[in-house]
Order: sequence, then C-alpha cells, then structure tokens
Amino acid sequence: MENAMEIVKWDRYFALYDKEELVCVTVYKKGAQEVRRRIEELKSMIEEAQRHLQNEEPVFNKIQ
Repeated sequence: MENAMEIVKWDRYFALYDKEELVCVTVYKKGAQEVRRRIEELKSMIEEAQRHLQNEEPVFNKIQ
C-alpha cells in the first residue's frame, strides 16, 4: 500500500497519520483532507523531479 496516509477521528478532532506517524490534528475533516492532498501533491512533485534528474545526463558531459 503506497498511500499510507489515513484520517482518524479523535473525539471532536481529526488526526492525519502517515503510516504510524502523526502528521497533524485538525478541527474539521476537510482540513485534514486538504493537508493530505497537499502532502501527496508535494510527494508527487518530488518523485517527478527525481525521475527527471535520473534521466538527464550529467552537466559535465554536456559541456564537453
């Protein structure tokens, strides 16, 4: 399971966990959903940047 982020209801609050690590506690479920969406968006941006760097030749080779 790659997406291990989970929203759990705590009394009147909502907790967002990444696997077993607490990320944040919000008053509204929509707040927890928005935090999860933003974190997932950042993770995908990082993965895309890493793929781009792996496929690109080193700068030194381009100069020669």
